[in-house]
Amino acid sequence: MGRSGPRVCAIVAVLLLLSGASTPALAQKPKLRVWLLRTYVPDANRALEATIAEWGRQKNADTTIEYFTFDDIETKYVAAIETSSLPDVGQLQTIGPARYHGMGRLMDVTDVVNALVRQNGPMLESALPATRFGGRFHAVPFTYITDVLFVRTDVFKKAGVPYPKTWEEVRDAARRIKAKGVMDYPLGQSWNRSADGYGVFQALLYSYGGGWADERGNYKSIMNDTWRTVVRWASEIYTKDKTVPPDAMAWTGFGNNEAFLSGKIAMTFNGPSIYYVLESQSRPLLKDTLMLVKPAGPAGRNHDVFLLSFAVFNDTKHAELAKDLIRFMLSADEARKYMTQSWGQMVPVFERLPTRPSWRRRSTPARRATPAP
Repeated sequence: MGRSGPRVCAIVAVLLLLSGASTPALAQKPKLRVWLLRTYVPDANRALEATIAEWGRQKNADTTIEYFTFDDIETKYVAAIETSSLPDVGQLQTIGPARYHGMGRLMDVTDVVNALVRQNGPMLESALPATRFGGRFHAVPFTYITDVLFVRTDVFKKAGVPYPKTWEEVRDAARRIKAKGVMDYPLGQSWNRSADGYGVFQALLYSYGGGWADERGNYKSIMNDTWRTVVRWASEIYTKDKTVPPDAMAWTGFGNNEAFLSGKIAMTFNGPSIYYVLESQSRPLLKDTLMLVKPAGPAGRNHDVFLLSFAVFNDTKHAELAKDLIRFMLSADEARKYMTQSWGQMVPVFERLPTRPSWRRRSTPARRATPAP
């Protein structure tokens, strides 16, 4: 019996191996699914992909990146909730953290935020209400994207029209350019479900003093003269002025970019990604393009800001690794790489990051946004 012991142990070991039982040496790498927004600045997308790949190499973990767009971000997450297929780490837009925290889907990431504040300095206060609830963070703020008004300086000069400073002047400028025969459809504005649609509408609405909630978040009626004025502005650029391309309502998030870059329109609201194409490809149109700050309304000037953040979903099997990945992506060196490759589209949330010379040097387009002269 004593002599048969080693043989039995060897047989058992072989059977375990053949049956697929894992041992420490054969254990599989942890696998993390990461969802990202595919921006219109491919250099920035590639920089973030490289950061995630480097983290996986250092941690001996496999990472899979899946992209969504500005148009399908919420539908993709809702579908994942319904099918129990949420990622480990997901990039969220402004309303995402509140929405999915309210559904009980997000982990507390206060420890990650605190570590990043120590490294990158305090974050801008505007990021707090979108990511912190009950004094605890359930998403880590990453970057801002803000819209500006792109204008064709040559078209405005030919038509003899001044640059618009108010929403009414935007509409009037488009009418005058059309009336003078300079361009049939000078205003590129679609009310689609991308940020170029609802984001611009929100800026218009707030600039007129409108809204659908009070300061405490309670619903207030939209049946009032302010809303009627705003909806009239939004609809009459199509129905009365006819200054918007007929196919604009079928545009996706990139539709107005393409229309401006191809010379079909003279004005559009967009993030600085248009400048990315103009500068990186040395387009001739660059010299005739100007970025203006958003126009003002009776209640002042309001900029819609698209805040991107990272969250860890609470059904992940790798919570600590997911948090560590976010810490790595937003560490000073990695964040600097991303900001540099964003060509000014991504504005850092943490106050120390914009002071880095490399970010400022690449991000000159963001400093070209100016009030209309």
